Amino acid sequence: MSKINRDTIHNFSRHAAIIFLEELSVTDFIGPVIEEIVKFKGIHLIYDTIYDPEALGFSTQKMNEKFIFINSNFNERLQKFTIAHEIYHLDDNIDPLKNTKEDERAADHFAANLLLPEKIVFEKQRMLKSLGYDEIEIFFILTDLSQVPYETLYKRYKELSLSVSKINKELKKIVLSVEDPYLKEIENKLQVLRKSWGIGGSHLDLASSKKRFESLEILSKSIAESEKEAPND
Repeated sequence: MSKINRDTIHNFSRHAAIIFLEELSVTDFIGPVIEEIVKFKGIHLIYDTIYDPEALGFSTQKMNEKFIFINSNFNERLQKFTIAHEIYHLDDNIDPLKNTKEDERAADHFAANLLLPEKIVFEKQRMLKSLGYDEIEIFFILTDLSQVPYETLYKRYKELSLSVSKINKELKKIVLSVEDPYLKEIENKLQVLRKSWGIGGSHLDLASSKKRFESLEILSKSIAESEKEAPND
């Protein structure tokens, strides 16, 4: 089977995100309220700390009940992105791509479009620019308003042909003294850049390490029910 090209994946996931947002009549970034949206959609959230930098989270569905598990060892920006990514896998209106790697790329692009709708990014960016903010200041203000990972907005800027030249120039000067296993290099460098520009810190850059298991009982019951209904060998 031939692979789907990048543009096709991006168009597919962008369209899916637009439909999702239109159903909610969204007029602003949804990052700050994504947990409430998920609950409104009937999806249960489970948070726990897992000491694996490769495991951001996953989703599952049992007996018509939907669940998203989030590793709270990651910072809150990455947790929100994980929720948006997993919405893609749970949305009944989205037919998954047959190739797993392509489907994961589609889920990532869906999450970026969901959290950073093109129209809203342009509107906020123009408004902040008209207020006299610097290119780098605007970038970090937008990450806080949208509550997305820095890397996500950085990539979105490039997709939307917004300038990252000044950011790139500053990033080249940064040498990381300490690596964080729960941050990619670009995310870590952008955190350092924020600090070097004297922009105040954000609680979103910290791991919440929260544990929330209220939905585990529902999941356990769903698994038990599915096992009862499974045919005997």
